Amino acid sequence: MCDRAIAPLLEGLRSSNAFDAWVEFLQRYGPVLYQAARTHTSSQDVAAECYVYICEQLAHNRFKRLLKFNPKGRASFTTWLRVVARNLCFDWQRSQSGRHRPFKSLAGLSPLELEIYHWRFAQGASQQETLQQLAPQFPGVDLDELSAVEGHLQNSLSSRQRWILSARRQSEISTPVAVAGEESELGVLDVPDQQPDQETQLITHQQQGQLQKNLASLPAAERLMLQLRFEHDLSLDEVARLCGLGDGQRVHRKLTAALKKLRFLME
Repeated sequence: MCDRAIAPLLEGLRSSNAFDAWVEFLQRYGPVLYQAARTHTSSQDVAAECYVYICEQLAHNRFKRLLKFNPKGRASFTTWLRVVARNLCFDWQRSQSGRHRPFKSLAGLSPLELEIYHWRFAQGASQQETLQQLAPQFPGVDLDELSAVEGHLQNSLSSRQRWILSARRQSEISTPVAVAGEESELGVLDVPDQQPDQETQLITHQQQGQLQKNLASLPAAERLMLQLRFEHDLSLDEVARLCGLGDGQRVHRKLTAALKKLRFLME
């Protein structure tokens, strides 16, 4: 969604019929939230739990967090949302394993400074790894600017705070966060080449195109349920909580009906 179109969506969240706007928000920005959760967790299962937490917090108190965004501000909505989601990841991690927000003395950091603080000081990533992580949100940042911001942050930290950060990194036993462009160990195992022939690829491509077209014909609420269940791998109960459907059994019935529609359209 273009950031210029976010104002009507926020107005929808303020209205008495906010559910439709919430469904649209999750469809449009769910991938942004899930990416934040996946970046700050060690596995897909853990990311799914964190993703649900982020969505619940954004919907809490009639979408109070989301409605704080100022469409006339300097930051785009997507950039602002990534920062909010990342902070909610910190909250979730702290509730799970005692992780902490940045020190109070660093309050007021810009989105760029906050990202550099997270990767260089909290995660202990190298400068090159940090640049790779910054690239999607801040494509213009180079090594010189990274070093300048890092130097500013370094001067803002006391020796005790630097020791605390170092101690936290040493004490946390977790799977390293994947860096953009790198493959996990599982990704480099010797696996037989199962690449389909060109005819099979063509058929598969045509089927995928037809599937996307048929998905677009479903109601927005059904598309959202399918996305949460099969793309983000959430449980039935988690989908029920995000979509306000009461329980997993109700979600199961609705998903079964939606899949039946898809099968009919595909045939």
